[in-house]
Amino acid sequence: MNENGTKRREWVKNAAIIFLAVMLVLTFFSNTIMNYSLPEVSAQYAGGGTLSEQIRGSGTVEANQTYDVKINETRTIASVDVKVGDEVQKGQTIITLEDSESTELTEAQKTLDSLKLDYEKALLANGVDYSLDNLSISNKEEDIALAKDDLSKLSYYKEEYDKAKDKVKDYETKANAINDSLTALASEDYASLGESYYSRITSAKTALDAKEKTKAKTEEKIKEYESDIASGGNQESISAAKKAIDNKLLEISQTQESIDDEYLKDDPSLETIKSLEKTLQQLELDLTHLQEDYNNELSKSSTYYRNKQLLNAEKTTLNINQKEYDSAKKKLDDTLASIKLELKTKLAELQEKLDDAKEKESELQSKASKTVEEAESEIRSMERELEQMKLTLAQKQQDDAEAAGTAALDLKAKQDAISDQEKVVEKLSSKSVGAKITAQVSGKISELPFVAGEEAAQGSSVAKIEMTEKGYTLEMTVTVEQAKKVKVGDEAEIQYFYYGNASAVLQSITPDKTNPAKNKILKFAVTGDVTPGQTLQIAMGSKGQNYEMIVPNSAVREDNNGKFVLAVVAKSSPLGNRYIAQRVDIEVLASDDKSSAVSGAFYESTFIITTSTKPIEAGMQVRLVES
Repeated sequence: MNENGTKRREWVKNAAIIFLAVMLVLTFFSNTIMNYSLPEVSAQYAGGGTLSEQIRGSGTVEANQTYDVKINETRTIASVDVKVGDEVQKGQTIITLEDSESTELTEAQKTLDSLKLDYEKALLANGVDYSLDNLSISNKEEDIALAKDDLSKLSYYKEEYDKAKDKVKDYETKANAINDSLTALASEDYASLGESYYSRITSAKTALDAKEKTKAKTEEKIKEYESDIASGGNQESISAAKKAIDNKLLEISQTQESIDDEYLKDDPSLETIKSLEKTLQQLELDLTHLQEDYNNELSKSSTYYRNKQLLNAEKTTLNINQKEYDSAKKKLDDTLASIKLELKTKLAELQEKLDDAKEKESELQSKASKTVEEAESEIRSMERELEQMKLTLAQKQQDDAEAAGTAALDLKAKQDAISDQEKVVEKLSSKSVGAKITAQVSGKISELPFVAGEEAAQGSSVAKIEMTEKGYTLEMTVTVEQAKKVKVGDEAEIQYFYYGNASAVLQSITPDKTNPAKNKILKFAVTGDVTPGQTLQIAMGSKGQNYEMIVPNSAVREDNNGKFVLAVVAKSSPLGNRYIAQRVDIEVLASDDKSSAVSGAFYESTFIITTSTKPIEAGMQVRLVES
């Protein structure tokens, strides 16, 4: 027991030594560790110098004047002969039109056709036409010729009619046979379908019956096993015996823990230990008896578990049998459906042939039913009608010749209208073939809304030409304060322009209509190698001016309270100097691309922060970039 206490005191002493050593190391290196977690900043001293303030911005080049090229009639574009940005001269071809009629020409042609039709109707109304009479005579002559031909073929028609009747009967017999087969199929009288169909159905049905018997046998076995399981096996007794063993094991474990706890005491009671050990022995003996009871219950249930395993196996087999049965049933259903479809297809084909045969039979019946005397009588009657028609026409022609008048006075007006419309069509037609659209002014193409294959409506714009000789302009928005530093006539610098030579001169200063209180519009006259739509960067600078304090633009910060800079202030401590970021409010007097002239409560010796590795605020501790 004394040995355990000694070990415990040594462990406490070692832990205290390790803790003090760690604290000592952390104390000595705390400054270094903290420095590595601080934001690292770059700083420089403020100083005076010269600053030239720049006004910068951008704008889009626009031509002073554009020209819309329009089409005079609706036409289809054959080709576009220029591209956006091309320089064109007056008279140069811009677009070629297809060699096709315009919509206006089509409408003019329709009007001309209508006028001509009216004129022809007027001629017919005032003239004589015997075309209907001649057509009637011609048709009657053809009917007589056909009747004579039928008379010569009368015996042939009778023979063909008999053949047609036999064919109809044959088709009807076959159709009835197929209908009988469909009826037998529906009533499951498969033996009446013929050997081929009967064999296919019998094969599928035999396979289905076999699968059904196999499935039924498996279902009987399952019922037997389920009956045996229901009558045997005492699962409740087994569970009770198992629970008794678990409870006894828990008592043994608790008694053993009580013995161990008594031994660990500084002054253990031997009497208590002996009592507990005696109790433990009795519990272990009881456990032995309980395990024997549990094993007896298990032996009684061996047949029960065997039957459950066999039942599960038979259920698996039943699933397989069911799938095989379903497959065999589907095969039988598919076979019946296939035979039914074949019979219906044959019936449909046969019905079509039967309809044709009946139609031919009816046609031949009317021809074969006449006698020679009846046919000859019909021919004589038609010949008399033909003679009467010819006499009537001859009399009509004689009467019309005598009664011819002069009722065509309005035809001259219709002829004049046709002549005028023909001139309109001729004029439009002259433009329809090989027509081209040319530039009316010189300049640069800025817009081509149509492509080859598209139709341009009459009066629509097919191109826009920027008239380069009129010059270019560019507008740029600036603040009112910036606008006060420039004047009309000042020349601006075009920056980052690598496409040739270009210059810009301030042309006017006007209020910005969207924000007149704060902004102005600077309009420049631009010359040189520029194109409409091109964006240019503009800069206008004032003369250099001396300022007492100039800092980099990166040092200037801003929040809701205004603009400020952060200065580095050194504070001494037992572990060395510490650097703190301190806010200094400023006013920006002027600025260019890199620097800003400022005024505020600091001096040339003030160390101003320019950049930092992390976001910083006033009052934060920082570390300087190591040189």
